[in-house]
Amino acid sequence: MRKILVRLLLATLLAAMALLAPQAVQAAPPVPAYPACPGFDVTLSSTGGTQDVRMTRIKDGIIYTVVAGRGTTITVTNAESGKSVTFGTKGSVTRSATDIATGDITWSLSGANLVLLFDKVDLGGPSTILYTGVVKYTTDSNYTLTQPFQQQSGTQRNICAELG
Repeated sequence: MRKILVRLLLATLLAAMALLAPQAVQAAPPVPAYPACPGFDVTLSSTGGTQDVRMTRIKDGIIYTVVAGRGTTITVTNAESGKSVTFGTKGSVTRSATDIATGDITWSLSGANLVLLFDKVDLGGPSTILYTGVVKYTTDSNYTLTQPFQQQSGTQRNICAELG
């Protein structure tokens, strides 16, 4: 999720910079496509919502961070067919604990969270699932899922199945 948020932040910054450029040199930045569904890539866009880092602290070699937000509308699009699915997330909280020594990150997501697992990289990938409830998992320092999810509760919506 953090990788997706970083990429969405980058896209937002690029869009803001484009507003400052002269009209003659403006070109739409390419929308990245992610290998997150069996047989096709997906693109993401979002509107609205708020998101804040609520807390970051370091204790015993672990960096703890809490990010919370609400009201974001996300659109996931099949990059090949153009078919899309749009949904509101209402609210979510992302807690992460980064082990400074190993770089491993333990994630705890609650609320509505879109989780993309990439083909040939993440264990269990490719998949794009909207989890509403609680999901806990651990990634390495490259945000790669190398272990099965530790916890899943609530509902799961398979976005790939809807876009296929």
